[in-house]
Amino acid sequence: MNATEGANQPASDMNTLFVVLAKEAVWDVQVPGFIDRDGDTPRFTPIADNVYLAREQGYLRLDAGSGEGQLTMTLVDRVEVPRALQGEDDEFALASVGESFFADARSSFRLTGVRYALSLGSEPDRGTVRCAEFEFEKKFVVFADPMYHFGIRLEGVGAYDRWIASTGGSEAVGSIRECVWTVDRTV
Repeated sequence: MNATEGANQPASDMNTLFVVLAKEAVWDVQVPGFIDRDGDTPRFTPIADNVYLAREQGYLRLDAGSGEGQLTMTLVDRVEVPRALQGEDDEFALASVGESFFADARSSFRLTGVRYALSLGSEPDRGTVRCAEFEFEKKFVVFADPMYHFGIRLEGVGAYDRWIASTGGSEAVGSIRECVWTVDRTV
């Protein structure tokens, strides 16, 4: 496995995180929320402050960082009830949105690369970046941007490139540094 970033090397902890992710396939993308039973038809209402990439054993949790413009990545054993629902009567639920990103007959997908951006406030040694694009099987993409009003915005192919083009390499919080991690074909 190798890590590349042009002239800059990503923090070793980011490399370790991605190596661990590459060893276990991801089978779904899940968004926490609750069942809104007001009205005639129950409706799922997302609370996208956290998003989970469901792995064979455990999850990669993506956190929006309380509107601070940073995405924190953490390996966890289970999905947690969002803080907004703790102590509430609302019925916790998960939405499976993996089919929006993984349009194939496979049941699981291997991580083959990650592109992520660092900005002022990013702490890659703690798994915190500005945004990240996860590539699976060299063709399926999940882009996560924590600056969406409702939490984490999830998008697919081309979203990272559009985001970079719209920032022009900088934001109000400082310049953007792009990093790329790839896995060898032997994984």
